[in-house]
Amino acid sequence: MLLIMAAWAVGFTLEHADTEPYLYQAMPGADRIEKTPQGSYAAYGTDQLIGYISVGEGNGYGGPMNVAVATDLDGKITGLAVIRHRETPEWFKRVQESDYFSCFIGKKFSDPFVLGDDIDGISGATYTSRAVARASLEGSRFVAENNLDLPVPARKPAQVAFGPPEGVLLLLFALGFLGRRKSFRHKKKVRWLSMLTGMIILGFMYTNPLTLSLVNKMLLGFWPDWHTHLYWYVLLGGILFCLVSSGKNPYCEWFCPFGAAQECLGTIGGAKAHAVPRYKFVLMWLQRGLALAAILIAMVYRNPGISSYEIFGTLFDLKGSILQFFLLGLVVLASLFVRRPWCRYLCPIKPIESLIRFLRKWVKSNGSAKIQFP
Repeated sequence: MLLIMAAWAVGFTLEHADTEPYLYQAMPGADRIEKTPQGSYAAYGTDQLIGYISVGEGNGYGGPMNVAVATDLDGKITGLAVIRHRETPEWFKRVQESDYFSCFIGKKFSDPFVLGDDIDGISGATYTSRAVARASLEGSRFVAENNLDLPVPARKPAQVAFGPPEGVLLLLFALGFLGRRKSFRHKKKVRWLSMLTGMIILGFMYTNPLTLSLVNKMLLGFWPDWHTHLYWYVLLGGILFCLVSSGKNPYCEWFCPFGAAQECLGTIGGAKAHAVPRYKFVLMWLQRGLALAAILIAMVYRNPGISSYEIFGTLFDLKGSILQFFLLGLVVLASLFVRRPWCRYLCPIKPIESLIRFLRKWVKSNGSAKIQFP
């Protein structure tokens, strides 16, 4: 915990970005750019004012995203440049390689900037797409209101984004709570129903499993707006509540999409929960060491997904590096013979869960009894 706090402090101290190159990237026709008293930037071409640039912010999957938004003197967007982002590299690359940024050219501050309405998002990168749209809207509104003196419409109140993923997640938590009761007779059937539902809906349909990136995001303080990220609050809140109140985590055993995929493969191959007492200590601390290293790197670089080594997206969205596909192949093969090999030996969530359980026992004992670290 001290190492994580120290890494966070180092990352916060080192974080900076030179904004000027991105301003010229957003407004390539400018010969000179000067900062205005309002906080935006005035762009000049041959000593004539040609537009303004403002830095807007939107909350993506990994945290705040800063975008330089260039507008002409009529308030229309003429260019965009991402100054800083904290998205997982492969997801952001997907947005960069698409034609997504061009759909904002010509839009005005009075347009909705809503995915599925006047903007088409990128499949599999909804949070990133929404962050760019939000930042573009914020930047264009700022210039229109503070530099162009244009009538800016009042903001619409934020609406809670509650849809099928959130509803399914609440249902799965309820099934996990019900199935863990000793008096419940159909535990095995309900557990399989819960796992298959999580794998199909949370995994293949929406690709929303719990990842280390989300944990890093919260540790970095990049708490998103609950109106648009209700799913993550329900997921983390439900897991923390269950761990603190009962010491049990229904997510991992009952509806983790990747865990369910491993169990399905294990059923086909007759996988066993092989015990390795000789290497148990080494494997346990290897798993914890990998998780700690990934968290420390994320804290230093202040990017939640930069050190993520999970292969959930590789399976459910068929996107990833050659190394990730190779690792996925090994895990798939091992799952046929060993019960949940990823969960047992590599998953970074398990060490975090162990730490929460340890702290729970320590608090309950008031520090008076010596506790063996799990």
